[in-house]
Amino acid sequence: MGKKIPFTFEQAMLKAEAHVGRKEKLSLLVEKASRKAQQYYEFILAPWETLQIFLRMIRAWVAGKYRTPDESVLMVVAAVLYFVSPFDLIPDSIPVFGLLDDAGVIGCVARAESRSDQQFSEVGDFVRWGAFPSRGTEPRTHLWPATFSSDL
Repeated sequence: MGKKIPFTFEQAMLKAEAHVGRKEKLSLLVEKASRKAQQYYEFILAPWETLQIFLRMIRAWVAGKYRTPDESVLMVVAAVLYFVSPFDLIPDSIPVFGLLDDAGVIGCVARAESRSDQQFSEVGDFVRWGAFPSRGTEPRTHLWPATFSSDL
């Protein structure tokens, strides 16, 4: 039996390209990530809220309620794919430590997106409005914060 190679973020980006074009695959990915996040909630407290924002953003994008540059969608989908993969750089089977790399990837993608030229300008509205910012009120114009405050 050959040695299995760990799943990397670069591989997740390649896999994300295939997922972005298929809404049903994205929906299944969001469901799988939601289940895993609930199962390991206490181990991923720090990035848990960021992960929830990513999942809401994907749901809104799939529903056609949110438009963002392709690169942003790919990075977020890749981070979620990395999170759901049980065999990545630190396998999830290693208690506590197995989720550290997942948390790191989620945090890095959030920071990368907060610094990019085309930032998510409606993330606060996704959180407040359940990922659907079209309720007749103008979206807020602030940029996605590098850290997430408790009001999100």
